[in-house]
Amino acid sequence: MMLFSRPRHFCLAAVLMLPTLLCGCADDDQPKQFAPLRYDYLNQINLNVSSLSISDKTVAQPVEGDIGYKAPTPPVVAVRQMAEDRLAAKGTVGVATKARFVIEQASILHEPGGTLAGKVAVHLDIINPGGQRIAFAGAQATQTLHPDPSGNVESAANLYELTKDMMQTLNVEFEYEMRHSLSKWLVDAGGAPVGDAIQAQPLAGPGETTDQPGNVTGGAGNVPPVNGQAPALAPPLDNSPTVPANAPDTTVNSPAPAVAPAPASTPAPSAQDSEPNPVFPAGEDSSTPATSSKPVTKGVSPKAGFLKLPGQTTTGQ
Repeated sequence: MMLFSRPRHFCLAAVLMLPTLLCGCADDDQPKQFAPLRYDYLNQINLNVSSLSISDKTVAQPVEGDIGYKAPTPPVVAVRQMAEDRLAAKGTVGVATKARFVIEQASILHEPGGTLAGKVAVHLDIINPGGQRIAFAGAQATQTLHPDPSGNVESAANLYELTKDMMQTLNVEFEYEMRHSLSKWLVDAGGAPVGDAIQAQPLAGPGETTDQPGNVTGGAGNVPPVNGQAPALAPPLDNSPTVPANAPDTTVNSPAPAVAPAPASTPAPSAQDSEPNPVFPAGEDSSTPATSSKPVTKGVSPKAGFLKLPGQTTTGQ
């Protein structure tokens, strides 16, 4: 009998420890550490306001059956963290408007059938110095999860996954609504207006170029129209003066252009050649025509008394 007592005690101990081992294996499947949900890696939304406050309405208006508090990062905490990481008051001196971020709802419900349903809803108000809301933007997101009903539906891993996915959707929707509805209150990190603000147009100096229409393009000579009139033409490349079409004519008093002298080999005509020859009135018989500054007169009349009328005798000379 003693030979079988020890194995029997070993089997009983193993049976008693089996549930503990199974529970340990189940716990090993679930992560024990969850990273905090932060959103400072996303683009920051800067507002032209003097201050920013956060208001939580979930405390005064709780949702019945909410189990969000069981999550490693409850939805209401994640929403508040989103506002702190992404929103900033960057109003310049003299700005009196304020911004108020309101958490309307942040809950997770365990619905029948083992479904987890989460919902978050927020809005941002712009408040004037008199306390009146002059602009706002709102966004909401919902998320469902269908875990294995045979396991722990409300486990930390399931609640963490649901909250994380829901907040990703809320970040996208909230930024879109902000840029769509509150574009006039958006500024950059230095407080300069963005979006609908008028951008400054740089002026081009002498010799500089710019792509803006109506500005100087290129060097001297290219000037934009003034008072609706076309600019003057650029000077010619050869630097010769350009005379306007309606300028007065000054060529009358201008000296005549110089004439090149005659070649030295051509003798100037004498006075004798210029006068008609009584012997050869038409000029000397020569193969080379005479050169004269005056035209030769043909048929010059002889001296008086040389000719006689019919019936008269010639008087000797």
